[in-house]
Amino acid sequence: MSEWRVLVEENVGRFDRKEWRISDIYEVDGGREEARSIAYELAMRHQPKHPGVEADRAVYRINEDMWLTMVIGATSRFHYRVTVAELFARASTAKE
Repeated sequence: MSEWRVLVEENVGRFDRKEWRISDIYEVDGGREEARSIAYELAMRHQPKHPGVEADRAVYRINEDMWLTMVIGATSRFHYRVTVAELFARASTAKE
């Protein structure tokens, strides 16, 4: 059974301490098409932490499973990426 996810990656932190990382992982009950629908909505409407006040937004579809959204604030631009992904493997390192 496939396990589909929607990943949101964005810049987090402030000033010179920004880093690019996964900020959200959405688990999808259905299949790939449902994941794509959720990803599209997130590309259009997700509210990243920065900028605080959004002046404009541009959404780019990279392919059927990935979008890049640029959010323009009053003084700077930020972007985030939304990706449909299939959980391929999971390995636990916890010892029993």
